[in-house]
Amino acid sequence: MSQEEDLELQALQRQLDDAFQTTRPRPAFEDELWLRMQARRPIWTRFAGGLAGLVSGLREAPAIPSAAVAIALIVVIGAGIISMGGGLHFGGGGGTTSASLDAGGKNGSAAPPPYGALPVPAMTANPPVGSFGPATDRAELYASPVVLIWAGQLSASASSLPVFRYAEPNAADADRFAVSVGAAPSAHVAPGGLGMYSGKGFTLVVDGTVAQPAREPSYELSELKSLPGASAGDPVVVASAFLAARHLTPTWAYQTDVQRSSTTVQVRFLRSLDLQGQGQAPLVNSAGDRYGIEVDIPTSSPGAFASGPLTLNLDSVSYPIISADQAVRAALASSAPSGAGASYPTVKLTTAELVYTLAWAGDHSFYEPAFLFSGTFTYQGTSYVKRVLVPAVAPRLLTP
Repeated sequence: MSQEEDLELQALQRQLDDAFQTTRPRPAFEDELWLRMQARRPIWTRFAGGLAGLVSGLREAPAIPSAAVAIALIVVIGAGIISMGGGLHFGGGGGTTSASLDAGGKNGSAAPPPYGALPVPAMTANPPVGSFGPATDRAELYASPVVLIWAGQLSASASSLPVFRYAEPNAADADRFAVSVGAAPSAHVAPGGLGMYSGKGFTLVVDGTVAQPAREPSYELSELKSLPGASAGDPVVVASAFLAARHLTPTWAYQTDVQRSSTTVQVRFLRSLDLQGQGQAPLVNSAGDRYGIEVDIPTSSPGAFASGPLTLNLDSVSYPIISADQAVRAALASSAPSGAGASYPTVKLTTAELVYTLAWAGDHSFYEPAFLFSGTFTYQGTSYVKRVLVPAVAPRLLTP
C-alpha cells in the first residue's frame, strides 16, 4: 500500500471517528427508553419502583421525573380508542342511537346495515397487556388444538342484539379527561400514547386503542401517598373512595372482584353492557376474561395504582345474530381432527354465555356480541381451561 493510499485511509478513519463522536440520541431519548422498559414490567413492580421515583422527584418540583411518570405507562402498540369509565364522554354522538335489521341483514328500505360489515372479534392465547385485570384466576389458558365435545346447554332467544360503536378520541380529549381528574400536561411525552400528566401526588397516562390484542383507550393513574393502605379497611370501600375522589367512579353496571397477595390487594370493577331492554352482558377481553377498572392497593403502605378505560359516547345498531345451534356448530368447527395421526387432548365444553368484546376498526371501533364457550381439563398433569369465542353477529354481516 502506497503512502498516499495510507493517508487517504487515515483521513477516512478520522471522518468516521468524528461522525460517531458527534452522533448522540435525540433529546429525551433516554427518558423514552426508560419509559418503554418500565412499561414492560408487571403493574405492581412498576408501582413499587415508582415510590422512590416520586419521593425524589418532589425534591425537584415542579417537574416530576420520568422515573416517577413511568410507573403509570403502558406503551401503546396501535392507535384508537373506546371508553368505559365514569366522567367525561368523548367521541360519537350526544347519546345512543339505535336501528334494527331483519334476519336478511336489511332494514325496511333494503338499505345496507348502518355500520356495514363488522370486523371479526378475535381471541388470543394470552391476555392483552394492560388489560385491566389478571389473565385468569383459575386454570391456565390452553391455546393449542384440542378435540372438542359439547356437553352443556346454551339458550339464545334473541334474534338480534345491539352493536356499539364509538369514535376515536384525540389528544385534546385526553387533555380534558386529565383536567377532570385534577392533572395538568407533563413535560414528558408518552411514546405512542395520547398524553402524560401530573397532579398533586399522582401521575397519569392516557393511551389510545390498541389493535392487537384489542384494548380500549385507557388511563393509568399512580397515586403514591394519599390513599391509606388496604389494611386500613374494606378494600372495595377504599378503592371506591379512591375512584370517587378522582371522579373515576364507573357509571356502568359492574361486579366487584377482590384478589389478594402478600403485598397487594387488587380490586376490580368488572363491567357489564346494558343491552337496551334485553338484560346485560359481561365485557371480556381478547383472552375471554372479564375486566373494567382495576385498583391495586399496597397492604402496608399508602398509595394506589388504578387503570381503566376512558368513557366515550356509544352509538348502537341492532344486528341479527345466529341461533344457539349455529353457535354450538361454529364452536365445534374449531375442533382438531380426531384419529388423524396426531394426538390431541379431548375437551368437553361445558359452559357458554353471551358476552361482548372489542373489535378494532381504525378511527372507530366496536363492542360486538359473541358466545364464549369454555371447558376445563387436565393434560400431562396440568389443569387447563379451553375457550372458544364465536361471533354472534350473522356471518354475512362480518368481514371475511
